[in-house]
Amino acid sequence: MQPPRIQYGRADIGRLINLLRNYPQLSRSELAAMSLVTPATIGHQVRDLMEAGWIKESSSRRGAQVGRPRLGLVVNDEAAYAIVAVIGLTTVIVAMVDFGGHILIKREIPQSMAAVARGITVVSQTISEVMAAQALDPVKCAGLGIAIPGIWDAENETVVFSPNLPEWEGMKVGELFRRSVGIEPVVVENDADAAAWGELWFGTGRDVQDMMYILCDVGIGSGLVINRQLVRGQDNSVGEIGHMWVGAPDSTSRCGCGHHGCLEASASLASLNRYVDAGMSLSDALEKIAEYVGMSLSSIINLLCPQALVLGGALLEQNPVLWPLIVQSTRSRVLNHLLHKSQLILSSLGSHAPLLGLASLVFERQLLAAQGYPPESLSPTRWSHPNSDALKFFYE
Repeated sequence: MQPPRIQYGRADIGRLINLLRNYPQLSRSELAAMSLVTPATIGHQVRDLMEAGWIKESSSRRGAQVGRPRLGLVVNDEAAYAIVAVIGLTTVIVAMVDFGGHILIKREIPQSMAAVARGITVVSQTISEVMAAQALDPVKCAGLGIAIPGIWDAENETVVFSPNLPEWEGMKVGELFRRSVGIEPVVVENDADAAAWGELWFGTGRDVQDMMYILCDVGIGSGLVINRQLVRGQDNSVGEIGHMWVGAPDSTSRCGCGHHGCLEASASLASLNRYVDAGMSLSDALEKIAEYVGMSLSSIINLLCPQALVLGGALLEQNPVLWPLIVQSTRSRVLNHLLHKSQLILSSLGSHAPLLGLASLVFERQLLAAQGYPPESLSPTRWSHPNSDALKFFYE
């Protein structure tokens, strides 16, 4: 007689997989101790995941062993792969990622994505090229992940707001890619939220409970994580740090949102290019940007005090000298007793963060679907306070 199959919560599955990614070769007893659950529960979880091929046993164990080697558990990298695409204003990145978080192939295409029809065509063609180049079993494709720079309404599957790609507003991006590429399921996410999810699964956030990821690119966005869940708020609108007012008195450029003085209009990669084109030296432009970013980050620390503030994106990758300037600018404005409470961390994942985040969302969806969760429950988790009814006026 087969033992009953147990339906586990998404947090249980994610925690177990993450532990094995971060600490391969753990035994079942070690997993139980680190997960704070009973060995019997871990036994059921491990059995189900092994039967489905997501994890496997390995006799190779860390450290010296006397006698018979103990079997450790590892993630099966080849269990599945995801196709992911990050859509930017002037660039699209398409990649194939395996279940272990390894990028098997990546294509970066310089192309204006302002026009929806042209953008869908470019992304779809690049996806086809990536899949043909790697030639893996299509049965193992867990799905397609798409990241966009804007607010995404998962319930209605539409782009609500995208100041840098206004033509995409109102578009049902998931449906457009289902028709053009033919991959199911399609998971769409805000680019900064996807990057935050990538940090949570594969990067700096692996060992933290609360963090904020700030994406410094052509625009500026952020993803907020509390209790290892993305905070989304009403209409997925939490995280628009790029539209914090920094009081830039010399800002002559209106932000894409229509206002003046936004962080994005004053401290993004587009702002840097504008400053240099206007005759400002690169060093002066970077110092100016660091001041504005420091204003915003110090306000976040003083208000929320997350365990970590992780920064990434093309602006920092292309200008390494900017990082110490931002740290100095931020620390000079933080309350003294909070100086060592929130860590400022430069992302080690770089441009891979949103790619890996999208892949993790695709994999999580397949894991949960295999556990029997209904489709409506498979959208990314939304944080709620234990006393959410009392706080509904604040979060909803």
